[in-house]
Amino acid sequence: MVKKEKIRSKDAGLELGLLIAQYFFDTEHLHYGIWPEGLDVKPINIKKAQEYHSQLILDSVPEGVKTILDVGGGSGGLAQNLIQKGWDVDCVSPSEYLADEIEIKLNGKGYVYHGKFEDTHIDKQYDLILFSESFQYMRIRDALKKVQSVSNENGNMLIFDYFTLESSGKSPIGGGHKWETSQKILSEFPFELIMNKDLTKEAAPTQALLGQFANYVADPGRKIIGEYLNSHYPKIMSFLKWKMAKRILKIEKEYFSGIQTAETFIKHKTYRLLLYKVT
Repeated sequence: MVKKEKIRSKDAGLELGLLIAQYFFDTEHLHYGIWPEGLDVKPINIKKAQEYHSQLILDSVPEGVKTILDVGGGSGGLAQNLIQKGWDVDCVSPSEYLADEIEIKLNGKGYVYHGKFEDTHIDKQYDLILFSESFQYMRIRDALKKVQSVSNENGNMLIFDYFTLESSGKSPIGGGHKWETSQKILSEFPFELIMNKDLTKEAAPTQALLGQFANYVADPGRKIIGEYLNSHYPKIMSFLKWKMAKRILKIEKEYFSGIQTAETFIKHKTYRLLLYKVT
């Protein structure tokens, strides 16, 4: 009997995030938004902020690039935009659900590799390897070696993602490779840094909105469901609370303790647009 592979919590979270984004915010994007001065930080503007994020990527694609490999790919919204602007785009996605979403959007105009970027066989070379909030999921050295192997001569790598600042102490907000460590590893590779934009303050309002969603929607919802289950299945709930005590505590601390604010994000994270020449 073939053992069924477990669904990773990261993949499940992304899939759930897409459903929430589609239903509540009329957007196909899973990434943070970039909030320029003058754009009100309200849920109704999340789609517009995400479009600013995508536009920054489009504006940063170097001249002469024709082929792009979108690593992670989200649900395919960014790849779709890139194709509409005239680039040839393929994607890599470790999530079967999201890979199917990408294939629907690309409609035969690009190939989708199913699997983790570091481990997937890719038999083509590209002018640009793109990580839009997917670099944080990579095994850094393995990913950078892969970038070298799938890049054309004088290719490029663009990373648009957030990192954790080690100098600020332990971050109460999860996600993101350590910034200083990542930079040290990158320096081991023959990549030339072309662009380094710090967009932490512009990305931080998204974290504030996530915190508000947790406080005003997710937290009351989980409490209502919890009370219902406790009243109907007390023994099962007691067992689950004991069995998953550490996991529950971690979720409580990260999502429901009021720490998801723009100020906390700015203190502990740095959101960067990094462009490298792969030499």
